[in-house]
Amino acid sequence: MNKPLFTKDYWEQAWQNDPNTAIKKMEKAGQGSYQSKGFENWAEKFNADSFSAGGIKRTKRIITWIEQQTGSFEHLSILDVGAASGVFSIPFSKKGAGVHSLEPSSMLTSMLEENAEHHAVNLNIINQSFEEVELDKYGTFDLVFASMCPALTSWKAVEKAISCADKYVYISLMAGAKENKLVEELMPVLEVEGESISTDMYYLLQLLYVNDYSYQSLIERHQKTTSMSLDEVGNNINAWFTDYNISLNNDQIQEAVEYLNDMYGKDVPVTTGGKFGKVLIHL
Repeated sequence: MNKPLFTKDYWEQAWQNDPNTAIKKMEKAGQGSYQSKGFENWAEKFNADSFSAGGIKRTKRIITWIEQQTGSFEHLSILDVGAASGVFSIPFSKKGAGVHSLEPSSMLTSMLEENAEHHAVNLNIINQSFEEVELDKYGTFDLVFASMCPALTSWKAVEKAISCADKYVYISLMAGAKENKLVEELMPVLEVEGESISTDMYYLLQLLYVNDYSYQSLIERHQKTTSMSLDEVGNNINAWFTDYNISLNNDQIQEAVEYLNDMYGKDVPVTTGGKFGKVLIHL
């Protein structure tokens, strides 16, 4: 039996040195950061989606899963890491929790302030990144919460989250490669093949196990289909192929757009999804 497989150092180094995790691929492509090109459009869409009927349903599903383990949120102190425009901070507050909302993007912080006022909730908003914030001055929290947050994609960051939590830490991440039916349709047309991409959730679960933490986890597959204009698809197609570890040149992008125009016209159905994992660490 390979004894290093059961050590913290083995898995921590493997996570740190893996160049094929989704987050590292996004960073190489200039994505996944509030300072990246196109972030403003993404933030506006994310804010709208968060408080749409579908977004509210998703939030409720996640909060219910946590409540089944923690009980009521009444009087619970929560640190929401990567709070964005309040998709979780606001419902947490409505349930009676005291919420510190940590968000590095000034644009999303402004949206968060507006949404908090609109929903008549009080939030302690901190416009800083998780990497830079000094959490000692805020004390500890009953629950540290990070949903699909790029800041929680290293064991060092997870340890920081654990260090400021009294009872629970919630982390959700992709549990497999992103899936895009349009890209999969286009790959044989463009005569390209994708490469495997590993997942941060895999390393997280291994490290929680070898460090003897108690936790509950759930892996689910979700998909959604939206209609996008041909122009929108053309603007996003290179980023979508990056998720499959494929870089397209301008000629390939043009060929893809022409194919989609012939197949679908000006409105293109885009089905995206994948496996998503969430874990609640019990301290």
